[in-house]
Parts: sequence; structure tokens; C-alpha cells
Amino acid sequence: MKILFLHQFNSYWDEKLKELKKEFPEIEIIFPQKNKEISLKNAEAIIGGFINETELEIAEKLKIIFVPFAGVEQLPLEILKEKNIIVSNAHGNGKYVAERAVALALALLGKVIPFHEDLKNGVWHGFTVGESIFESWHSIQGMKIGILGFGEIGKNIARFLKPFDTEIHILKNKKIDYIPENVDKVYYDVDEIIEQSEMLFLTLPLTEKTFNILSKERIMKMKDKYIINIGRGKLIDEEGLYLSLKEGILKGVALDVWFNYPTKENKNVYPSKYPIWEFDNVVLSPHVGGYSFHATTAGIDYTIESIKSYLKTGKPLSIVDYEHKY
Repeated sequence: MKILFLHQFNSYWDEKLKELKKEFPEIEIIFPQKNKEISLKNAEAIIGGFINETELEIAEKLKIIFVPFAGVEQLPLEILKEKNIIVSNAHGNGKYVAERAVALALALLGKVIPFHEDLKNGVWHGFTVGESIFESWHSIQGMKIGILGFGEIGKNIARFLKPFDTEIHILKNKKIDYIPENVDKVYYDVDEIIEQSEMLFLTLPLTEKTFNILSKERIMKMKDKYIINIGRGKLIDEEGLYLSLKEGILKGVALDVWFNYPTKENKNVYPSKYPIWEFDNVVLSPHVGGYSFHATTAGIDYTIESIKSYLKTGKPLSIVDYEHKY
């Protein structure tokens, strides 16, 4: 099998690909040359998360794409489905993305950033300056936590937060006859879980059904609630998010995913067209939940094991459902 590598290369990939080649000497790992078309024409498998329609037409022998991360909305899924090409994404970094989500939540509730910035300028908070306890930081202990998206990330968020005596609520599309581990309540209605939760974690993939799941109408009703988004930026209505902060509806927001991203041509880009960073109850993070040494190597490990599984059995560790697009 000829496997074309179309992802960002590093020393860990080099190490793991050499191990793969040693175990399966019959495979050939191709790196794109100046003429990428030749590489695509011969590829039976691809490692990478970005391929366009034109490239797909050239890749006549392609049977499977191994995406070394979870998101697949950037791929031409309808064409891949028509061509009967398997897409296998990676879920190895779920617990690290969940850790980032919890860190963002604790930083938000703890007012870590505004207190830090103020103290750098000699401005104190707390009992030393006679500030009310109601103006201080907030504890996550005992909070009602809603999780929209209960895959690997959502499950690990629940696992990490349960020791804080939180009440964990999750949203499911289909009826289940059991309560998952670390979960207290299962909901089947978005508005109901929002109403019953104090803090909402978004870990959903971006699909037609999840786009703007927190619509302007919904978000403007979320009085005194917190949102932590580590799924995709466009799960939330951008204008609604800004207005809910401006009008003091939301109690706080922490975001690792965005509406605007830098490009090769323009690396200095504001993450939203609305200045939500002007509010002190907002924590910003540049989409790095899955981008750390531990998270990246976990994703690579998962991808390599998925390739091994495919070579041995004809089935990778995970297969994207074209109907649900994740």
C-alpha cells in the first residue's frame, strides 16, 4: 500500500512512521515531491486532514484518509462518500482537550486573568481593600454542568469535574436506557439542558445540525450562565455572543475556538468581528486545546494504531459517519 503523507511533519512522526514501516515493510510512505499530482495519482491512503475536490479527482486509487485529529468538516465529505472513500479521524487527544476546557473554566470562574492584570499594576482585590466577597472569584464546586457533545472530550470533562461534586448533565440525540459514568442526568432537548445548567461546555463537531446551536435567541436567554467552547466557533451565533456579554446576560465565556483564523498571508487577525475581548469576564485561547506535545503525540499514536488496524483487518480504529459528518 502506498501512503501519502500530507500533514505537518515533525520528529515524532518520523519516529512513528519508521516503526510502522518496520512492522509492515510492504508499505510505501510517500512524501509529496514538486509534482504533487504524481504522488496523489499513486496514493492508496493519505495521512492528512486537508484535501480538495481537484486533488480527489487526481487520487484515483485512494481508498482511505487518516485524519490525525477529530474535525473533518473541512473535507469534501459528499464527494468522498460518492467515491466510497473511508475517512478515519483520530480521538487520541480527547483527554488533553478536556483538560484545556477545564483549565479555561477554572480561569474564568477564578477571575485569574483580570486579577493578574490588575495586580501587575498595583491594583488589589479581596479583603485587603475591603472588596465584597460577591465581587470575588466563583467556585465550580457543586455547579450544574451541561455538556453538549459526549464523545471522548465530553466524557473526560465529566470525569475531571466529578471530583468537584458537580452535577453533570449531558445531551443525547437518541434515547438511552442507562446513565453513563460520571453523569447525573441525560437530556434530549437543547433548551432544557441549557435551562437546567449553570455552565455549558460545547464539544460538538460542526455540522448542519450543530451550526449556531447556541443561536442568538437561545443565547440571549442564558441569564447568569457560563459558556466554555472547545468544539467549533460557529456553534455559537457571533453577534448573539457579543450582545449577551454587552448586555450583561452571560456571566462569563471562555473560548478556544473562533469565527476568524489567521492565514499564511495574514497572521495577525482578530478572532471575531466583535470586540468581545474588551469584557473582563471573557477568557481567550487561540485554538490550542489539541496543540501541545502531549495532545499532538497522542493524536499521532492514535493515527498510527488506526493504520495498523486497517492494514491487519481492513478496518481503522474509527470511521467517520457520512450521515452525521463526524
